[in-house]
Amino acid sequence: MNLALLHRRLVALMALGSLLTFVAGADVNATPVALAGAGLVLSLFWQPSRVTSTRMERIWMPVAVFLVVRALFHVLVIGGDVVLPVVDLLLLLMAVEALRHLEARNEFRLYALAFALVLAATAYRPGVLFVVGFVCYVVSASTSLMLGQLRKGDTVRRGRPWLGPGLHRLGAVVSAVILCTGVLFFFAFPRTSRGWASAVAPPPIAIAGFADQVALGAHGSRILPNPQVILRIEFPEEQPEDMESLYWRGRSYDRFDGMRWSRSMLPPSSVPREWYRDRWPGPVLRQEVLAVPVEGRALFAIHPLVRLEGGPGTHPLPDNSGDFVYWGRAAPSYSAWSKPRRPSPEALRSATGNFTPSRQSFLQLPALPRRIRTLADSLTAPHENDYDRVAVVERWFHREFQYTSNLPAIPEEATLDHFLFERRAGHCEYFSTAMVMVLRLAGIPAREVNGFVGGEWNEFGSYLAVTQNQAHSWVEVWFPGYGWVPFDPTPPGIGARGGVSSRAGPMWFFLDGVHHRWSKWVLDYGFEDQWTLVRTIRDGLRGSDPPPSGAGGAEEGGVPLHPQWWWALVLVLPIVALHLLRRTSMPRLGWESRIYARLRDHYARAGLKNERPLGPLAFLERVQTSGYPGRPFAGTVVQLYLRARFAGERLEAAERRAMRDALVEARRALRRE
Repeated sequence: MNLALLHRRLVALMALGSLLTFVAGADVNATPVALAGAGLVLSLFWQPSRVTSTRMERIWMPVAVFLVVRALFHVLVIGGDVVLPVVDLLLLLMAVEALRHLEARNEFRLYALAFALVLAATAYRPGVLFVVGFVCYVVSASTSLMLGQLRKGDTVRRGRPWLGPGLHRLGAVVSAVILCTGVLFFFAFPRTSRGWASAVAPPPIAIAGFADQVALGAHGSRILPNPQVILRIEFPEEQPEDMESLYWRGRSYDRFDGMRWSRSMLPPSSVPREWYRDRWPGPVLRQEVLAVPVEGRALFAIHPLVRLEGGPGTHPLPDNSGDFVYWGRAAPSYSAWSKPRRPSPEALRSATGNFTPSRQSFLQLPALPRRIRTLADSLTAPHENDYDRVAVVERWFHREFQYTSNLPAIPEEATLDHFLFERRAGHCEYFSTAMVMVLRLAGIPAREVNGFVGGEWNEFGSYLAVTQNQAHSWVEVWFPGYGWVPFDPTPPGIGARGGVSSRAGPMWFFLDGVHHRWSKWVLDYGFEDQWTLVRTIRDGLRGSDPPPSGAGGAEEGGVPLHPQWWWALVLVLPIVALHLLRRTSMPRLGWESRIYARLRDHYARAGLKNERPLGPLAFLERVQTSGYPGRPFAGTVVQLYLRARFAGERLEAAERRAMRDALVEARRALRRE
């Protein structure tokens, strides 16, 4: 294979690696990416002639001008994200450069364009495939750089490329330096924000039950399984025993019009925080949550929350109902502290207090059939306290009804009345709605709550994965002195709690664990993580145990190891790399050899074919027989080169000046031609 052709293909592979890194991280426009990828793949198998390349440039140029105008329009008129329009131009230029003729020495432009695309990829929260693309980019870039050096020097060493043992050391050093530099810069410069580019902010997922309104009247189909992960929860301090029974509360709804739930603008139901902190039993459970944005921008955690802190790019906003939403363009990540153990029945039976929520909001009732009121009286009247009334209603639904994912067949059957007295089966929102209505008819404040229940433990990632299959609806009931207490009227059974049951296989867990670790240790890597890592390395080098969680920076009596310690490595690494490259690089060409190599390059750009390596005399004969201009000057350079390179003569200053002047004149003659 021609050395120039091999070099071009390696550079094209490098560009494909950079394209893969960009696709893995950005919300890309498929059309320019597909066209650029097709052009790069085509360059692996086809290289146009000089004439064809010139004709193709007449097509590329108007397109490039259009993309420049579009980018300026985004900046000056729309005021939107300019990165993606500029990337479209970058992709076009990269495909154009890859499809130039082989004699065009444009590899440096391809290197620059590919590197710019890798930089663009890092700005858009790159996915796991970024690693694959980056490794491909590093390997192909290192190999093509070495081959480029061989291509420059292949004609000045007796017609043979230099393939000495130093070449292998050079390749190893170049690859190691690029990889180590990338890793070092990753640890030296933490990400301080996430999702900065509005054009690639993760879009919210539409899940039934989390919008501003929740309709009860869907009919004519069934609830289908969806294993998409919505929440990934870690328990850094203590792992709960029964994780499948944890309720991940999201949004509450207080107004029901007979067919759909909605939220009042400002429901006056704020609970004194000390109620949950001091009166609910059990320890506080800490949760580290990495969530997928859902419609309504709700934050999910175990009820009741006693503390919540937003992570990078997540700013929690509480409302009077106890719900939390957030603002920020990034996927939400946050820490939550909750007390999941419910107060005992004895405590709730004796609950008393003067503070009660708004009767207008939490005792609101739509027009209901008479028999629903009669049912509520028959269930709750025999009991003397609110807890027993709530418990008997919950048990009645568990005993007399069934869960089903099949929706009612016709609109007339998708009503609360038909569910309670005819069908007696439904999904979780029918049960929660029916229980709230029965309790409100009995004068007990209640509301519907939507969220998730349970999850599946991922052993590979050590976290709880909560999917759309665990979406659920339940009831919160007001008890004075304790606040809102959850109850679940949906009958237990397969698929009842958590929507539709589905168990994922080990490969799914492995891939999702990789995704979670990537998001945590790469995308969300911040100053706190940097300091933890530095402290761990320091303790490992000293042979000491790591400090306890929450410990300060430096140990008493020791030297504080500031995170900016990484800057020393950033400054030292280039010096070490240059030293290694100098020791392992190819033998430097003499002054006469460099002049001769430049002469060869000038004639190659002018179109002189070089199918096989030519010696100096053969090269001079090719120049003279082909009729290229500057032949006398080329002869002067070749003759002086032969004397210095092979005869071992030391050229005088006048001869060296004559050789340099002959090169200049040959270049001028070629340019005039």
